[in-house]
Amino acid sequence: MIKYNDLLDTLFKEWKNSYSEEDRKKFCEDGIMLKYDKSIDVDEQWEKSTRRIMFLLKDCPDGWGYDTRGMLIDEKKGEENRTLKNKFTRNLAKILYGLQNKERNEVHDKYVNEHMSDAERIWNTVPFAFIETKKLAGGKDVSPETIKKALTRDKLFLAKEIDILRPNIIVCFDGDNNIFKYITDEYFMGVKPSIEKRYIYDNANFNCCLNYYEQNNTVVINSYHPSAVVDDWIFLEKVFSPFRSLLGDLPNDKRL
Repeated sequence: MIKYNDLLDTLFKEWKNSYSEEDRKKFCEDGIMLKYDKSIDVDEQWEKSTRRIMFLLKDCPDGWGYDTRGMLIDEKKGEENRTLKNKFTRNLAKILYGLQNKERNEVHDKYVNEHMSDAERIWNTVPFAFIETKKLAGGKDVSPETIKKALTRDKLFLAKEIDILRPNIIVCFDGDNNIFKYITDEYFMGVKPSIEKRYIYDNANFNCCLNYYEQNNTVVINSYHPSAVVDDWIFLEKVFSPFRSLLGDLPNDKRL
């Protein structure tokens, strides 16, 4: 069995050493989120998962480096994160639950909000990857220019991290589109996607954006940040609407 987090630890040693000694203190390690239930082997479950979902975030806002894989087991905030007491984790859990759902017609905001106990259970049992694209922790706000600079500086390291984990659903939580642009232009090297979803949702004031790459059966979806000040249904449907549409288009031999 592949030890994904161990492979990432090896990568992070090289990655961290590419920074100055002072900056290394801000470096955040990440990967497949660890579970409070120690009987759950996240490496094994990730390998078995039909849908390997990776969340790409901007950076850690806490100002210091730590291993974000411990978010659900942290002594101080673990229980709060497990029980979805804050908007950030609650929104991520909703997206995870919706994207894990095998019934196309159930991947929508109303269904997810009516099944929050199931969403919490999935959040705490099903493996998912949580990745900070800018590895050096920052503050509460980070500019698009700073994210662009970090993605340019570390694009080869980030590509190696994604290669190790081999996700087939990648959600880019960045309202400025810089992370989505990196994945589609740099990681996929500008390859034209087999299916694109680009539209304004029901004439509402938000765009849906999804790429599907048939060669490796991978979906890339653009999203708002989990803490964005938008209506709950808009936050969810920006991801769920193009994903539902994609599931209706895929041939049987390419089902996710």
